[in-house]
Amino acid sequence: MAGSKLTVGNVEILTLEDTETALPLNMLFPQVPAEAWGPYQQRYPEAFASSDTGRIHFCSFLLRSEGKTILLDTGIGSNATNGATVTALAGGVDGQLLVEFQSAGVKLEDVDTVFLSHLHPDHVGWNLTQSNDRPQPTFPKARYIAHQADWDAFKAPKDQELFSFGFWDQTIAPLENLGVLDLVSGEQALTGEITAIPTPGHTPGSMSLAIVSAGQRALLLGDVFHNPAQVTENDWSLGFDMDPAGAIETRKQMFNRAEAENALVAICHHSGFGRVARAEGRRYWQGI
Repeated sequence: MAGSKLTVGNVEILTLEDTETALPLNMLFPQVPAEAWGPYQQRYPEAFASSDTGRIHFCSFLLRSEGKTILLDTGIGSNATNGATVTALAGGVDGQLLVEFQSAGVKLEDVDTVFLSHLHPDHVGWNLTQSNDRPQPTFPKARYIAHQADWDAFKAPKDQELFSFGFWDQTIAPLENLGVLDLVSGEQALTGEITAIPTPGHTPGSMSLAIVSAGQRALLLGDVFHNPAQVTENDWSLGFDMDPAGAIETRKQMFNRAEAENALVAICHHSGFGRVARAEGRRYWQGI
């Protein structure tokens, strides 16, 4: 069933979960000692499946603003859309994003914009479906938006090989041929209330969404961080960060902004919204 719904000013946000899984902490964060996780496992039990595994959600967000419907990321997809190697990350099961749409009573053709926070395979899985053995946009009336820097990076075969996936030809490259892809750089207004902002590091072209509406604010931060412990431990880098130093700097900037604006915060791999809060001089994730 479709997940939580909240409003930020006049913007409605619905969380849609494609699937979830548990992955070893020493794979996700190879430089973090096992014993360092203890305090955060006590503080954020929902973020861990066991003492040595992190719980990873594959979430998308559906936003309604000023008469437009925007989908942030398309999840891990299915074996048919994104390949069995990709979905093996989530236990080999097909994602449920399209089922989530049905549960929420939203039609695929209702989506005006598919905003891709970055072009890693677990965020583009439902971009396309097959019709008469030809790829077609899953969201037939939408423009797909991605960052030019990610397009330039991932279209190079050497970068695709980093994942050993054939995801590029299955989920991304056809968007250009179908004429539905818009590549951007810098900030980009999606509506008068929602702005795409560069948040590089995890990938060269990673982007997030900043929402400002009726005096309220939120930041949908894609893969700026992956575990709430990183709100405190900014220097803990995910093993899949392409530019760890850049990712650290972006995290610090976004946490500064979230705290200063008292903004709601969400990411794609942790369930639920929260805020950056302080206790005993340190920052922590505070779920709502």
